[in-house]
Amino acid sequence: MDSWIRLNASTTGKDKLIRLIQYLSRFVWHNLEHRKNLRDAVARLKILESAFSSFRKLLRLGKSLEVLHGALRTQHLPNLVLRVLLTLSRIYQTCFLMVDHIIWVGRVGLYDINKQKWSDYSNKFWLGSIFLNLLRDIYEIFQILQQQVQCRTPEPCLYKTIPIIKAAYDYIPVTRPVVQFAEGHRDIFWDSLKNICDIWIPLTSLGHTRLSPGMVGLLGSVSSFAGLVAVLDPLAKLVPT
Repeated sequence: MDSWIRLNASTTGKDKLIRLIQYLSRFVWHNLEHRKNLRDAVARLKILESAFSSFRKLLRLGKSLEVLHGALRTQHLPNLVLRVLLTLSRIYQTCFLMVDHIIWVGRVGLYDINKQKWSDYSNKFWLGSIFLNLLRDIYEIFQILQQQVQCRTPEPCLYKTIPIIKAAYDYIPVTRPVVQFAEGHRDIFWDSLKNICDIWIPLTSLGHTRLSPGMVGLLGSVSSFAGLVAVLDPLAKLVPT
């Protein structure tokens, strides 16, 4: 209950939760689309996906100014690499959100716009932001490896209690370094997972890759889950942001 209250009280938490449902809807309707007796269910899921997408755009109205203000703060970070990557990422994200506001205006019919053109602009700015965030993750991982920081505690942690991860750790030895890294550096692990999944979505929308709607839905769902973990678990949130 405490987790739900904390999630519901956060605009970011609501956005991640709705995003998870949105991409799960896409994943499900794509896998049911070939079944003729489930056409009504597929149509409803597509409507649900579209409705949640529009609601998220409404929820983000004005957030571009908040992100821009964040870019002003990251300019003062002492680490030069983080300062450059985070500031540029925030600028790209600000542009993405501003275009997103325009798309919402066109979607609700307040003004007639070229939706495809603005959607391409949005995906390009989003792709730039994700790419810079991935560079930041790579830099953070390199710093950790350089310092030879490893999770060596024998005590079970949060992620070993998740059945799938625990099974992988116990029966697939090659996954143990990944699980150990996830235990010791939750913030980098979940942020990297989120960005690795996210980057394929704008690449597909722009035509650079040809992933199916089902695969996009799956990647978006995993990314959204990683974002939810960062909201619910303070140790899983990468800072500075």
